[in-house]
Amino acid sequence: MASFILLLIFVHVIGSLSTVAPDEAQPLPCNSCCQGPAGIPGVPGSAGIPGSNGLPGRDGLRGEMGLKGEVGMPGPPQGPAGERGDRGLQGVPGKVGPKGAHGHAGADGQPGADGQSGSDGQPGADGQSGSIGEIGPPGPQGPSGEKGDQGLDGQPGPDGQPGPAGPKGSQGGMPQIQKSAFSVFKTSSQTGNINDVLAFEYVETNIGSDFNIATDKFTCEFAGTYVFMFTVFSTRNNHDPGVQLVKDDAVITMTNTHEVDESSTNNLRSASNTAIVQLAVGNQMWLRFAYRNGETVHGGSNKYTSFSGFLLYAE
Repeated sequence: MASFILLLIFVHVIGSLSTVAPDEAQPLPCNSCCQGPAGIPGVPGSAGIPGSNGLPGRDGLRGEMGLKGEVGMPGPPQGPAGERGDRGLQGVPGKVGPKGAHGHAGADGQPGADGQSGSDGQPGADGQSGSIGEIGPPGPQGPSGEKGDQGLDGQPGPDGQPGPAGPKGSQGGMPQIQKSAFSVFKTSSQTGNINDVLAFEYVETNIGSDFNIATDKFTCEFAGTYVFMFTVFSTRNNHDPGVQLVKDDAVITMTNTHEVDESSTNNLRSASNTAIVQLAVGNQMWLRFAYRNGETVHGGSNKYTSFSGFLLYAE
């Protein structure tokens, strides 16, 4: 380092000598034009005295913020308490606490001064009535009262004498007669089970159209008393079928075919029944199979099996 400083000083001195004015330069010897080769550099001089410090330079630009450093060591324990601060604002009142226990009864106070007189009380209840006094003399007649309501009707009086006969009236019309009657027959045999409706294929009479050939049931149009009759035929190999007369699904009467004469060669068997029935408007009557399933009622061109009914009288 010292050698470097000495070199700088040497260069500085050589530079200063070369700047001397020409008029101040020494005359060169006559042989200066014949300059010989450069000599060997001399030994560097010793280091000069260090110069004084230069003026402080301007502040440089602010550098970028460095990375966040690691967490330092914990500081000393809590310092001494500071001075007491000013009193803070009053906080919001807290909720009402639970009711405290009853305190001990206090000592009796001193008697108070006499109060003012109270107002008069309410009148007392009426006392018991006294004994009845003697009857006094009659008073003068009072004014007439208002007219009272009309009394109830009295009992009817006896019948009076008949009045004279009135003039002869005009002739009235004939009263309307309520009619209802039917008579239907089977023209083909029918095999049915228990409660199956007995069907009829031929209508002989249907006054009032109260028998419905589609449902094979009679529907009452006029309330009153009716007469119903039915006859059933079968053959020997049909196990004597039974038939019931029904009113709104309730059995009125029934019958079953049977052979009267076992020695007869006739193959047909028959049974009949009749009933007088009270009907209301809307009641229905029909015939249905009874006893067993698979029984057969005979029907044919002779119309042996039939069902009839009519209105005896209306209510």
